[in-house]
Amino acid sequence: MDKNQAIIDYLITCPKIQDNPLYFNFIHGNEDDKQIITTGNEKTIDRPYVDGSVLKRFTFTIIDFKSVAYRAVVKDGIHVDENVEDILQVQDIIDWIDEQNEARNFPNFGEDCIVESISTTANNPNLNGVDSNVSPALAKYSISIQVNYIDVSKVLWK
Repeated sequence: MDKNQAIIDYLITCPKIQDNPLYFNFIHGNEDDKQIITTGNEKTIDRPYVDGSVLKRFTFTIIDFKSVAYRAVVKDGIHVDENVEDILQVQDIIDWIDEQNEARNFPNFGEDCIVESISTTANNPNLNGVDSNVSPALAKYSISIQVNYIDVSKVLWK
C-alpha cells in the first residue's frame, strides 16, 4: 500500500484539514492551504525482530499557510490578535493527532503493516518564516508527524 496516499486519506478526516485545500509536496501557498511534505526516513531507525518483522517509522510534515497581521498584541480586550488565533488553528491539528493516537485510530498502511502509534515531534507548531512576496504576507507553520509501524511482510512464522 502507498503510505503517502494512506496519509492523505487519513488527514482529510481531520476537521481542520478537510475543508481546506491539501497539496502534496509542491504548492504556491494561499491562506489556509495545507501542504504535506514527505521526509526521508533513515534506515538506522529500522529495528528488526527475530520473527523477521521490522519496526519502522514514516515521517512527514504538514505546512499550514496563514495570513500575517502586523499589529501589536493589545491587552485591553478590545483587539483580537489574528496571529494568535491562526496558530491556535494549527495547534488544533496537533491536538487532533494526539486524540487519534489515544483512540488508536491510525492511517491504514495495508495488511503488511501494523501501525503502533502516530505522534507529532513537538507540542506546538513551528513558525518556518513569512513569505512577504505575496499579498497578504503568509506565515508558514509546520508540524512534523511520525508514524511508527511494524512491517510484517517478511515474517518467518505466524
